[in-house]
Formats: sequence, C-alpha cells, structure tokens
Amino acid sequence: MLALCWKVKQGLRSGGDPEASLRLSLKALLMGAALLVLTVPTAHAQSGAEVIAQPGEESLGRYLVTFGLDQATLTAPNRQVIAQAAEYYRQGGTPQITVTGYTDTSGSAAHNLDLSERRAEVVADELVGEGVPATDIVTIGRGEEDLRVATADGVREARNRRAEIIVGPPPPAVVAAPAPVEPAPAAGPEEEEHRNLFTIGPIYGHNFGETNEGGENDLVGGEITYSALPGFLGGVSLKQAVLYSFNGDNDGLNGRSVISLDFAPDLGIVRPFLAANFGGVYGSGVQNGFVAGPEIGFNIDLIEGVAMRAKAAYDYQFRQPEFDEGILWAGLGFGVGF
Repeated sequence: MLALCWKVKQGLRSGGDPEASLRLSLKALLMGAALLVLTVPTAHAQSGAEVIAQPGEESLGRYLVTFGLDQATLTAPNRQVIAQAAEYYRQGGTPQITVTGYTDTSGSAAHNLDLSERRAEVVADELVGEGVPATDIVTIGRGEEDLRVATADGVREARNRRAEIIVGPPPPAVVAAPAPVEPAPAAGPEEEEHRNLFTIGPIYGHNFGETNEGGENDLVGGEITYSALPGFLGGVSLKQAVLYSFNGDNDGLNGRSVISLDFAPDLGIVRPFLAANFGGVYGSGVQNGFVAGPEIGFNIDLIEGVAMRAKAAYDYQFRQPEFDEGILWAGLGFGVGF
C-alpha cells in the first residue's frame, strides 16, 4: 500500500494527468483496505485460539479425558487413556474407580450438570468395555463446579470440558457435623427410701372372752407402731396399745404389746400388708396372757414420707380353749417415714 501511494506521488511530481493520478490513488486505498480486512480475522484467530488440555495420565492412578464443546463422545486418544486406567486397575487390584465429569460455564447450569453426568457415564461404559466390573465404578457429575481454569459465566474454556478418572479408594464421604448434644438435665435429689415407719392412731377391739366363764366387752384406745425395715419380703413391727375396757364385768385400763412379722408388697402409693402378731394382753377387762393371730391392712402414701394405715386383726387368747373367744381389732393410724 505504501508503494502505491509513492507511485501516485511520483506521478504528480512528473507532471502527469491529475485525474489519472486521483483514480490511481483511490484504487490504491481500496486495495489497502481489503488487505487490512483480510489480516484482522487471522490475527484474531491467533490471539483467541483455545488452549486444549491433552488427555493422559496426570499422576499415579489419576487420568484426564477431554471433550469437545457440548459433546460427550470419546476420541481415539481418550480411549487410549481409558485403557491405561483399566490396566492400572487390573494390576493394582484397587477396589473402586471414580469417574467425575465436568463442563465449562457456557450453557445453563442444569444443562451442564446433565452434560457432565453423560461424560462420566460414557467414560464408565468404556471402562466396562475394557473389563472393569460396573459394580466397581462410581460416576459423579459436577457440572460447572471445580473449574480447572476460573472463568466468568458463559465462557467457553476447553480445559474445563473434561472427565477425571481416579483409580483407588473412593473419595472420603462428607460427614455432616454431629448435632450438638444437649447436656443432660441435672439429676434431682434421689428419692429417699424410708427404711422405718412410725405410726400412731386409734384402735378398737371387741373381746369375745372377757373371763374364763365367757362374757364380752369393748376395748378402745390408742396404738403406737414402729415398723423396722419394711419391704416386699418382710419387715418387723413393734406395737404398743393403751386401752380402756367397758361394757363388761371388769372395766378399766389395760394394754396390748405385740411383735409382728410383716409381708408388704409395694404397689406404688398403696401397699397392702399381711402380718402375724405374737404378744400378750394385760389389765382390767382382759385375761392376762399370751395372744397370737393374723393381721391384714394397707398403707396409703398421702404425701412424701407420710402414710395412712388401716388394719384389722384377730388375737387368739391362749387361756381360752375356744378359737372364737379371742379379740377382734380394727385400727387406723397415720405414720411418718424416716
């Protein structure tokens, strides 16, 4: 182009035809512009050419497979790389092969995720064709994640269009952090087990054998009971009653002192009991002597450490030959455990 301009200039200096010189100048400008247009695409192609990653073994047990834009097909070099991975699998006896597919950022995220999965699958199918059991292959599609070359969204980058083969143990699973453990509530004070029970309350008795000749009278008063080691299989109780006899031949004060062996199953707030009493009665209105007999009843826990006891008992009087000439008792008491 510079040469053409020089010729036009020389023609003007030599006194040539000005019109011819102008036509020659315009022709030269048009030719120069055409040449400039032809050189621009070539320069652009050279400056914007993609750097294509080459498939192959990147490190021991790690292999790279590359793909064309929006493609999930294998080239001959890729098949050779996959064959190398299969051979390494057979030699090492490793338990698993992981194939992970990737894409560049051109296209939508959903499309790229699907494309990456198809790339991983096509590599896995080729591995199966090379003799690797399908059960030993894990395929993963990562789409636009984990770019080898960081780019903005919508950028075509050949080095990101790939599948990676890892021959070896599977990648560690992502384990969710354990939920925080709530501290256990502070234990409250243990419920105290009451091993002793002290009971006091009224007692009434009807005596069917006031004297050796018979006769009946009534006995009324109060009784104190101390139960030691109460439990399911047994306990021991000491009972002392102070009574007054009336409606008989010999009214007056008398007493009753017995010891009992108790059987008391624990049913919660209610505890029935069965006891065997052994002891004696003495004073006005009774025949002084030994007595023995059964007692039944129940305890009810009213509040913590406080119970109510209701009972009925029968004393056989050893001085009376007949069993029906004993004393029938009924009592009610309130107890405190400790």
